[in-house]
Amino acid sequence: MKIHDTMSGKVVDIEPREPGKIGMYVCGVTPYAPAHIGHARTAVVYDLLKRYLQFAGYSVTHVSNYTDVDDKIIAQAHVEGVDPLELSARYIEEYRQDMQQLNVLPPDRTPRVSESIADIQKLIERILASGCGYVSSDGVYFSVRRFPSYGKLSGRSVDELRSGARVEVNEAKQDPLDFALWKFAKPGEISWDSPWGKGRPGWHIECSAMSLRELGPGFDIHGGGEDLIFPHHENEIAQSEAALGGKQFVRYWMHSGMVNMGAEKMSKSLGNVVTIRDLLRQYPGQVLRLYLLQTSYQKPLKFSVAGIDQAFAAYERIVEFQTFVSELPTSVAGAAEDCSAFLEEFDGALADNLNTSRALAAVYAFMSKVRRTVSEQAGAQLDVSCVQRTFETAMRVLGLDQGSAYLEHKRELLRGMREVIASVAKDFGVEVPEGSSAEDLLRRIMERRGVARAHGDYEHADRIRERLGAAGIALEDNVDGVRYRISAKQ
Repeated sequence: MKIHDTMSGKVVDIEPREPGKIGMYVCGVTPYAPAHIGHARTAVVYDLLKRYLQFAGYSVTHVSNYTDVDDKIIAQAHVEGVDPLELSARYIEEYRQDMQQLNVLPPDRTPRVSESIADIQKLIERILASGCGYVSSDGVYFSVRRFPSYGKLSGRSVDELRSGARVEVNEAKQDPLDFALWKFAKPGEISWDSPWGKGRPGWHIECSAMSLRELGPGFDIHGGGEDLIFPHHENEIAQSEAALGGKQFVRYWMHSGMVNMGAEKMSKSLGNVVTIRDLLRQYPGQVLRLYLLQTSYQKPLKFSVAGIDQAFAAYERIVEFQTFVSELPTSVAGAAEDCSAFLEEFDGALADNLNTSRALAAVYAFMSKVRRTVSEQAGAQLDVSCVQRTFETAMRVLGLDQGSAYLEHKRELLRGMREVIASVAKDFGVEVPEGSSAEDLLRRIMERRGVARAHGDYEHADRIRERLGAAGIALEDNVDGVRYRISAKQ
């Protein structure tokens, strides 16, 4: 597999530390507020990477942390009048539920800062012993100028960084670039005993300590959003390699692009955040996942409701195709070359730095080819069982394999709308038999609309469509016929 390595700036072949095994650490969330669509993108990207690596035959150990001790958590806990760890635990559980909805596989290990204090303190002791750290009046700091290769990930020189806007001014530091390894506690703050005084970890040291504990030095892939390149990942490298005596911390660095709201990146500080939970009230998790996969993971993603609607229609096509194939006669059998060719193209696309747009294009082309084969040749050249197995494999790798659950959820939503659908049917003169299901009534309405369109009465057809749309059922005309979708908020 090839990935874009931020350190080298090139697309490179992955050469694991141990043949056939991949150790992967992905920076997790700081749980002080509901997770947003940017967090979802990061999680989905690395979940896809994990799924593909497993598909390619690797044994993957996936570690992702929870930063449950942080300045923002302490501040929000003070506002709410609760214990900081109680606050973070609540948002961790919400995040887990959001990830489940997005079909993100749980990491193999999810260490927390509050449970890693001993490891963090041991790492700080090693940094101090290396000569790259010092104790100051308000904590323990890493001396950036004592680490000669500082800036090698972000490509910035120390002199350039020294005058940068992101450098925190603090008289307790020997240099403005230096960053905290251990912060001495202020009155009333959560803290732990340490050789240097009561306090808590700095932001960067936690990921170094937890990743090294779980995966060991020189592990294969470290991932996160591109906003973490500097200062977080730059600082991780410096402190880790100082503690390791110059040995390599990580083999490859991967970074996913930001989610932008118009011209600005999305951030809580700007107040332009769209939470995962809010989106899940309107759209199924599989639709949001497909939306996040449609753009190359390295590129910025401009948030767009229209884009999610397009993903909604695309996922409907996928689910309809699965139903279509499942209803084909099992006795039909034939050559399996199309399946092999598709899987080869699909595999090659994801092996090429997770090229999801190319992989999805292969999926849609395969769907069209199968439908065309059935239509033109009555399935004579189609190996149905091969098509099913192959398509299920592709959907499992993409994490879009919850079609059955999606359909059942859709039917459940429709059942809850039966009275509204029956009212629409009566208004347009559609017969409403006693005991008819919501699905049957909707089918009858759609058939009535189809008759109107066939006779050129587009005004009548449009009124039916508009009335259903007002009720929360969107009709979409396409080459395969008419499909409907329902907002999950209905």
